[in-house]
Amino acid sequence: MTLSKKQVRDKAFRFLGSFDSKIRTKFTNIAGKTGQYNVPEELFQKRTNRKNRALISWKTVKNNSLTIEMLDTFVGGVAVEFINEDFFNPENQNNQVFIELKNRLGSDENVSSIISIRSESGSSSSAVQRAAFQQLINNTEVSYNGSNVVINKNNFKDFAITKKSVGGMGNDKWEGFLFVSIRGGQQDVITTHEKSSTIFNPACEYANEDVSIDLDLVMSYFALKSIQEENLDEKKREQYKNTLNEVEEILLSIKYDNESYKGNLLDYCNNHPSVKMVEKHLYDPIQVEEIHIGDFAIDSKEDPKNLDFTHDEAVNKDKYYWDYEKKCILSPARPTNVFWSKHLSNMMQQNFTLAEYFEYEENIIKRRKELLDK
Repeated sequence: MTLSKKQVRDKAFRFLGSFDSKIRTKFTNIAGKTGQYNVPEELFQKRTNRKNRALISWKTVKNNSLTIEMLDTFVGGVAVEFINEDFFNPENQNNQVFIELKNRLGSDENVSSIISIRSESGSSSSAVQRAAFQQLINNTEVSYNGSNVVINKNNFKDFAITKKSVGGMGNDKWEGFLFVSIRGGQQDVITTHEKSSTIFNPACEYANEDVSIDLDLVMSYFALKSIQEENLDEKKREQYKNTLNEVEEILLSIKYDNESYKGNLLDYCNNHPSVKMVEKHLYDPIQVEEIHIGDFAIDSKEDPKNLDFTHDEAVNKDKYYWDYEKKCILSPARPTNVFWSKHLSNMMQQNFTLAEYFEYEENIIKRRKELLDK
Protein backbone atom coordinates (compact mmCIF):
# COMPACT_ATOMS: atom_id res chain seq x y z
CA MET A 1 0.00 0.00 0.00
CA THR A 2 1.31 3.42 -0.97
CA LEU A 3 1.43 5.79 1.96
CA SER A 4 0.16 9.37 1.72
CA LYS A 5 2.64 12.11 2.50
CA LYS A 6 0.86 12.73 5.80
CA GLN A 7 1.33 9.06 6.72
CA VAL A 8 5.01 9.25 5.73
CA ARG A 9 5.40 12.41 7.83
CA ASP A 10 3.77 10.74 10.83
CA LYS A 11 5.93 7.65 10.44
CA ALA A 12 9.09 9.80 10.31
CA PHE A 13 7.96 11.67 13.43
CA ARG A 14 7.41 8.39 15.28
CA PHE A 15 10.81 7.06 14.30
CA LEU A 16 12.63 10.26 15.26
CA GLY A 17 10.65 10.42 18.49
CA SER A 18 11.73 6.89 19.38
CA PHE A 19 15.16 8.30 20.27
CA ASP A 20 13.68 10.72 22.83
CA SER A 21 10.17 12.01 23.57
CA LYS A 22 11.49 15.58 23.45
CA ILE A 23 12.43 15.02 19.81
CA ARG A 24 8.84 14.11 18.95
CA THR A 25 7.68 17.31 20.68
CA LYS A 26 10.19 19.41 18.72
CA PHE A 27 8.92 18.07 15.41
CA THR A 28 5.26 18.34 16.35
CA ASN A 29 5.86 22.03 17.09
CA ILE A 30 7.25 22.77 13.61
CA ALA A 31 3.77 23.28 12.17
CA GLY A 32 1.79 23.22 15.40
CA LYS A 33 3.05 26.41 17.00
CA THR A 34 4.02 29.85 15.68
CA GLY A 35 6.12 32.65 17.13
CA GLN A 36 4.69 36.10 17.78
CA TYR A 37 6.93 38.15 15.51
CA ASN A 38 5.18 41.45 14.66
CA VAL A 39 1.68 40.67 15.96
CA PRO A 40 0.79 42.86 18.98
CA GLU A 41 0.88 40.90 22.23
CA GLU A 42 -2.75 41.80 22.88
CA LEU A 43 -3.90 40.17 19.60
CA PHE A 44 -1.53 37.19 19.36
CA GLN A 45 -3.07 33.70 19.20
CA LYS A 46 -0.39 32.38 21.57
CA ARG A 47 1.45 29.78 19.49
CA THR A 48 -1.21 27.96 17.50
CA ASN A 49 -1.20 26.13 14.16
CA ARG A 50 0.46 27.75 11.13
CA LYS A 51 -2.72 27.53 9.04
CA ASN A 52 -4.72 29.66 11.47
CA ARG A 53 -5.95 33.23 10.94
CA ALA A 54 -3.07 35.55 10.04
CA LEU A 55 -2.18 39.22 10.25
CA ILE A 56 -0.16 40.83 7.47
CA SER A 57 0.82 44.48 7.09
CA TRP A 58 -0.32 46.65 4.19
CA LYS A 59 3.33 47.50 3.48
CA THR A 60 4.07 43.78 3.04
CA VAL A 61 1.10 43.36 0.71
CA LYS A 62 2.16 46.36 -1.35
CA ASN A 63 5.88 45.55 -1.47
CA ASN A 64 5.21 41.97 -2.58
CA SER A 65 2.51 42.98 -5.11
CA LEU A 66 -0.01 40.64 -3.52
CA THR A 67 -3.52 40.67 -4.96
CA ILE A 68 -6.84 40.02 -3.22
CA GLU A 69 -6.99 36.68 -5.04
CA MET A 70 -3.56 35.72 -3.70
CA LEU A 71 -4.47 36.80 -0.17
CA ASP A 72 -7.61 34.71 -0.43
CA THR A 73 -5.44 31.57 -0.32
CA PHE A 74 -4.83 32.12 3.40
CA VAL A 75 -7.10 29.24 4.38
CA GLY A 76 -7.71 30.41 7.95
CA GLY A 77 -8.44 33.97 6.91
CA VAL A 78 -6.14 36.98 6.83
CA ALA A 79 -6.44 40.57 8.01
CA VAL A 80 -4.38 43.27 6.35
CA GLU A 81 -3.12 45.78 8.89
CA PHE A 82 -2.98 49.47 8.00
CA ILE A 83 -0.36 50.70 10.49
CA ASN A 84 -0.16 54.36 11.54
CA GLU A 85 -0.06 56.55 8.43
CA ASP A 86 -0.90 53.72 5.97
CA PHE A 87 -4.63 54.40 6.03
CA PHE A 88 -4.19 58.10 5.26
CA ASN A 89 -1.17 58.07 2.96
CA PRO A 90 -2.17 59.81 -0.33
CA GLU A 91 0.05 57.40 -2.29
CA ASN A 92 -2.23 54.51 -1.32
CA GLN A 93 -5.57 56.07 -2.23
CA ASN A 94 -5.37 55.18 -5.93
CA ASN A 95 -4.13 51.63 -5.37
CA GLN A 96 -6.92 49.22 -6.33
CA VAL A 97 -5.92 46.57 -3.78
CA PHE A 98 -5.80 49.24 -1.06
CA ILE A 99 -9.24 50.55 -2.05
CA GLU A 100 -10.73 47.06 -1.88
CA LEU A 101 -9.09 46.35 1.47
CA LYS A 102 -10.20 49.71 2.85
CA ASN A 103 -13.77 48.64 2.13
CA ARG A 104 -13.27 45.43 4.11
CA LEU A 105 -12.51 46.94 7.53
CA GLY A 106 -13.51 44.38 10.14
CA SER A 107 -15.41 42.29 7.60
CA ASP A 108 -16.13 38.57 7.94
CA GLU A 109 -14.70 37.90 4.47
CA ASN A 110 -11.68 35.64 4.17
CA VAL A 111 -9.60 38.74 3.38
CA SER A 112 -10.36 41.49 5.89
CA SER A 113 -8.53 44.57 7.19
CA ILE A 114 -7.89 46.53 10.37
CA ILE A 115 -6.37 49.87 11.41
CA SER A 116 -3.52 49.85 13.92
CA ILE A 117 -1.90 52.76 15.69
CA ARG A 118 1.19 51.28 17.34
CA SER A 119 4.96 51.10 17.38
CA GLU A 120 6.18 49.61 14.13
CA SER A 121 9.97 49.93 14.25
CA GLY A 122 10.76 49.41 17.90
CA SER A 123 11.50 53.11 18.44
CA SER A 124 10.73 54.50 21.90
CA SER A 125 9.33 57.65 20.31
CA SER A 126 5.57 57.78 19.91
CA ALA A 127 5.44 60.87 17.71
CA VAL A 128 4.41 58.98 14.55
CA GLN A 129 1.67 57.06 16.37
CA ARG A 130 0.31 60.16 18.08
CA ALA A 131 0.15 62.07 14.80
CA ALA A 132 -1.68 59.18 13.12
CA PHE A 133 -4.04 58.84 16.08
CA GLN A 134 -4.95 62.53 15.98
CA GLN A 135 -5.72 62.19 12.28
CA LEU A 136 -7.81 59.08 12.96
CA ILE A 137 -10.00 60.65 15.66
CA ASN A 138 -10.52 63.84 13.66
CA ASN A 139 -13.94 62.61 12.47
CA THR A 140 -12.52 60.03 10.09
CA GLU A 141 -15.31 58.38 8.12
CA VAL A 142 -14.93 54.70 7.26
CA SER A 143 -17.13 51.93 5.93
CA TYR A 144 -17.84 49.21 8.51
CA ASN A 145 -20.47 46.47 8.45
CA GLY A 146 -22.16 48.01 5.43
CA SER A 147 -22.50 51.46 7.02
CA ASN A 148 -20.44 54.61 7.19
CA VAL A 149 -19.19 55.35 10.70
CA VAL A 150 -17.29 58.37 12.01
CA ILE A 151 -14.34 57.89 14.39
CA ASN A 152 -13.70 60.58 17.00
CA LYS A 153 -12.02 60.95 20.39
CA ASN A 154 -15.18 59.94 22.23
CA ASN A 155 -16.07 56.74 20.41
CA PHE A 156 -12.83 55.21 19.04
CA LYS A 157 -12.82 52.44 21.68
CA ASP A 158 -16.21 51.30 20.42
CA PHE A 159 -14.46 49.96 17.31
CA ALA A 160 -11.77 47.99 19.17
CA ILE A 161 -11.06 44.50 17.81
CA THR A 162 -12.65 41.85 20.03
CA LYS A 163 -13.16 38.12 19.80
CA LYS A 164 -16.74 37.00 19.12
CA SER A 165 -16.34 33.24 19.39
CA VAL A 166 -13.80 30.48 19.93
CA GLY A 167 -11.72 29.33 16.97
CA GLY A 168 -8.37 30.04 15.38
CA MET A 169 -9.67 30.18 11.82
CA GLY A 170 -12.06 32.53 10.03
CA ASN A 171 -12.61 36.29 10.23
CA ASP A 172 -16.16 35.72 11.43
CA LYS A 173 -14.75 34.90 14.89
CA TRP A 174 -13.84 38.53 15.65
CA GLU A 175 -15.35 41.99 15.22
CA GLY A 176 -14.29 45.62 15.28
CA PHE A 177 -11.40 46.99 13.24
CA LEU A 178 -9.23 49.16 15.50
CA PHE A 179 -6.15 48.50 17.61
CA VAL A 180 -4.42 51.39 19.41
CA SER A 181 -1.38 51.10 21.67
CA ILE A 182 0.55 54.35 22.20
CA ARG A 183 2.99 54.06 25.10
CA GLY A 184 6.24 55.81 24.20
CA GLY A 185 7.30 59.28 25.29
CA GLN A 186 6.28 61.26 28.33
CA GLN A 187 2.64 61.71 27.38
CA ASP A 188 -0.40 59.68 28.41
CA VAL A 189 -0.82 56.07 27.37
CA ILE A 190 -3.62 55.58 24.83
CA THR A 191 -4.90 52.06 24.24
CA THR A 192 -7.95 50.17 23.04
CA HIS A 193 -6.92 46.89 24.69
CA GLU A 194 -6.25 46.44 28.40
CA LYS A 195 -6.02 42.65 28.12
CA SER A 196 -5.22 40.06 25.49
CA SER A 197 -7.67 38.74 22.92
CA THR A 198 -6.19 35.77 21.03
CA ILE A 199 -7.01 36.56 17.40
CA PHE A 200 -4.06 36.56 14.96
CA ASN A 201 -0.91 34.65 14.05
CA PRO A 202 1.88 36.42 12.12
CA ALA A 203 1.67 35.92 8.35
CA CYS A 204 5.42 35.28 8.23
CA GLU A 205 4.77 31.97 10.04
CA TYR A 206 1.83 30.96 7.82
CA ALA A 207 1.60 27.70 5.91
CA ASN A 208 -1.54 25.87 4.86
CA GLU A 209 -1.95 22.22 5.87
CA ASP A 210 -0.46 20.86 2.63
CA VAL A 211 2.61 23.12 2.80
CA SER A 212 2.96 22.42 6.54
CA ILE A 213 3.26 18.69 5.83
CA ASP A 214 5.92 19.44 3.21
CA LEU A 215 7.72 21.57 5.78
CA ASP A 216 7.63 18.71 8.29
CA LEU A 217 8.94 16.27 5.70
CA VAL A 218 11.90 18.48 4.77
CA MET A 219 12.90 19.03 8.39
CA SER A 220 12.43 15.32 9.12
CA TYR A 221 14.66 14.38 6.20
CA PHE A 222 17.42 16.64 7.47
CA ALA A 223 17.06 15.12 10.94
CA LEU A 224 17.24 11.58 9.55
CA LYS A 225 20.64 12.51 8.12
CA SER A 226 21.85 13.12 11.68
CA ILE A 227 21.51 9.39 12.42
CA GLN A 228 24.38 7.00 11.65
CA GLU A 229 23.25 3.51 10.71
CA GLU A 230 26.28 1.86 12.30
CA ASN A 231 25.12 3.07 15.71
CA LEU A 232 21.75 1.31 15.43
CA ASP A 233 20.80 -2.26 16.26
CA GLU A 234 19.59 -4.47 13.43
CA LYS A 235 15.88 -3.87 13.97
CA LYS A 236 16.23 -0.11 14.24
CA ARG A 237 18.58 -0.02 11.26
CA GLU A 238 15.89 -1.63 9.14
CA GLN A 239 13.32 0.89 10.40
CA TYR A 240 15.73 3.71 9.59
CA LYS A 241 16.31 2.54 6.01
CA ASN A 242 12.59 2.11 5.35
CA THR A 243 11.70 5.50 6.84
CA LEU A 244 14.46 7.31 4.97
CA ASN A 245 13.50 5.66 1.66
CA GLU A 246 9.82 6.57 2.10
CA VAL A 247 10.65 10.17 2.94
CA GLU A 248 12.99 10.40 -0.06
CA GLU A 249 10.36 8.99 -2.42
CA ILE A 250 7.65 11.35 -1.24
CA LEU A 251 9.97 14.41 -1.34
CA LEU A 252 10.89 13.52 -4.93
CA SER A 253 7.20 13.67 -5.88
CA ILE A 254 6.52 17.10 -4.31
CA LYS A 255 7.19 20.06 -6.61
CA TYR A 256 7.33 23.82 -6.09
CA ASP A 257 7.39 26.56 -8.71
CA ASN A 258 8.00 30.13 -7.58
CA GLU A 259 10.55 32.92 -7.95
CA SER A 260 12.52 31.57 -5.01
CA TYR A 261 12.68 27.88 -5.98
CA LYS A 262 11.58 25.65 -8.85
CA GLY A 263 11.93 21.89 -8.52
CA ASN A 264 11.23 18.95 -6.22
CA LEU A 265 11.87 18.89 -2.48
CA LEU A 266 14.37 16.03 -2.53
CA ASP A 267 16.66 18.07 -4.77
CA TYR A 268 16.26 21.03 -2.43
CA CYS A 269 17.32 18.89 0.53
CA ASN A 270 20.21 17.11 -1.17
CA ASN A 271 21.63 20.34 -2.55
CA HIS A 272 21.50 22.06 0.82
CA PRO A 273 24.91 22.81 2.44
CA SER A 274 23.83 21.10 5.66
CA VAL A 275 23.82 17.66 3.99
CA LYS A 276 26.40 18.30 1.25
CA MET A 277 29.32 18.95 3.61
CA VAL A 278 29.75 15.32 4.62
CA GLU A 279 27.85 12.47 2.95
CA LYS A 280 25.23 10.79 5.18
CA HIS A 281 25.77 13.34 7.94
CA LEU A 282 23.96 16.51 8.98
CA TYR A 283 25.96 19.66 9.64
CA ASP A 284 25.29 23.12 10.95
CA PRO A 285 26.44 25.04 7.84
CA ILE A 286 27.23 28.22 9.80
CA GLN A 287 29.58 26.88 12.48
CA VAL A 288 30.43 23.77 10.42
CA GLU A 289 29.67 21.47 13.34
CA GLU A 290 27.99 18.09 13.06
CA ILE A 291 24.43 17.75 14.32
CA HIS A 292 23.60 14.46 16.04
CA ILE A 293 20.14 13.01 16.61
CA GLY A 294 20.49 13.56 20.37
CA ASP A 295 20.86 17.31 19.77
CA PHE A 296 17.18 17.48 18.79
CA ALA A 297 16.24 16.58 22.37
CA ILE A 298 17.93 19.68 23.79
CA ASP A 299 15.22 22.15 24.76
CA SER A 300 17.22 24.80 26.61
CA LYS A 301 18.12 27.98 24.75
CA GLU A 302 21.07 28.28 27.13
CA ASP A 303 22.68 25.17 25.65
CA PRO A 304 24.90 26.11 22.67
CA LYS A 305 23.87 22.87 20.94
CA ASN A 306 20.18 23.74 21.03
CA LEU A 307 18.77 23.52 17.49
CA ASP A 308 16.73 26.25 15.81
CA PHE A 309 14.28 26.08 12.94
CA THR A 310 16.32 28.40 10.69
CA HIS A 311 15.39 30.37 7.57
CA ASP A 312 17.70 30.77 4.60
CA GLU A 313 16.07 34.02 3.50
CA ALA A 314 15.49 35.83 6.80
CA VAL A 315 11.97 36.54 8.00
CA ASN A 316 12.67 40.26 8.25
CA LYS A 317 13.38 40.43 4.52
CA ASP A 318 9.57 40.24 4.40
CA LYS A 319 9.38 38.25 1.16
CA TYR A 320 6.31 36.32 0.02
CA TYR A 321 6.00 34.24 -3.14
CA TRP A 322 3.15 32.99 -5.27
CA ASP A 323 3.69 29.33 -6.08
CA TYR A 324 2.33 28.30 -9.48
CA GLU A 325 2.41 24.60 -8.60
CA LYS A 326 0.70 24.88 -5.22
CA LYS A 327 -1.55 27.81 -6.25
CA CYS A 328 -1.02 29.60 -2.95
CA ILE A 329 1.07 32.21 -1.16
CA LEU A 330 4.28 31.01 0.45
CA SER A 331 5.61 32.85 3.49
CA PRO A 332 9.18 32.71 4.84
CA ALA A 333 8.02 29.46 6.51
CA ARG A 334 8.17 27.53 3.25
CA PRO A 335 9.80 24.09 2.77
CA THR A 336 12.45 25.47 0.40
CA ASN A 337 13.66 28.12 2.85
CA VAL A 338 14.46 26.15 6.00
CA PHE A 339 17.15 24.07 7.68
CA TRP A 340 18.43 23.18 11.15
CA SER A 341 21.18 25.17 12.82
CA LYS A 342 22.45 25.68 16.33
CA HIS A 343 21.03 28.65 18.19
CA LEU A 344 24.31 30.59 18.08
CA SER A 345 24.51 30.04 14.32
CA ASN A 346 21.04 31.44 13.86
CA MET A 347 22.14 34.56 15.72
CA MET A 348 25.34 34.78 13.66
CA GLN A 349 23.49 34.54 10.36
CA GLN A 350 21.15 37.41 11.28
CA ASN A 351 19.69 38.94 8.10
CA PHE A 352 21.94 37.17 5.62
CA THR A 353 20.88 34.33 3.39
CA LEU A 354 23.24 31.37 3.72
CA ALA A 355 25.00 32.32 0.48
CA GLU A 356 25.34 35.92 1.64
CA TYR A 357 26.69 34.78 5.02
CA PHE A 358 29.30 32.52 3.40
CA GLU A 359 30.49 35.41 1.22
CA TYR A 360 30.53 37.79 4.20
CA GLU A 361 32.57 35.32 6.26
CA GLU A 362 35.04 34.67 3.44
CA ASN A 363 35.63 38.40 2.98
CA ILE A 364 36.38 38.77 6.70
CA ILE A 365 38.88 35.89 6.58
CA LYS A 366 40.50 37.38 3.48
CA ARG A 367 40.85 40.85 5.04
CA ARG A 368 42.23 39.41 8.28
CA LYS A 369 44.78 37.32 6.42
CA GLU A 370 45.89 40.27 4.31
CA LEU A 371 46.48 42.41 7.39
CA LEU A 372 48.20 39.75 9.48
CA ASP A 373 50.46 38.61 6.64
CA LYS A 374 51.91 42.06 6.02
